[in-house]
Amino acid sequence: MHEVKADLNKNRIYITIGRIENEAEMQSIVDEVKSECPKLKNGFTCLTDLKNYEYQDEIFEEYIKEAQEALLAEGMSKAVRVHRKVGVLGHLQFETVSLDLGYRAQNVTSIEEAEKILDEVAN
Repeated sequence: MHEVKADLNKNRIYITIGRIENEAEMQSIVDEVKSECPKLKNGFTCLTDLKNYEYQDEIFEEYIKEAQEALLAEGMSKAVRVHRKVGVLGHLQFETVSLDLGYRAQNVTSIEEAEKILDEVAN
């Protein structure tokens, strides 16, 4: 289960990733990120909801990297990841890849906290 959408008013991309069934679904997420990013202005923010994401095989890290590279290339200024309060392995997979690309996202445990952090960037 996943959803990717651009909010033009907030200049923010929302990425929700839950349980991933296969590589085709992961490629679909990458494709959606690549199609939504151009709708936003340079300096956009990113909220990634990983509360229901479970750590995947390492092969999935290539897809994560491709999506994160697209976000950076399109001008993302800040990212916040929402993870579960318990069992944070899933978000660590995203963190490892983003550190390799030279950026770090803040990690929080609620959508509200993430929105607050990103709204401060916009103001």
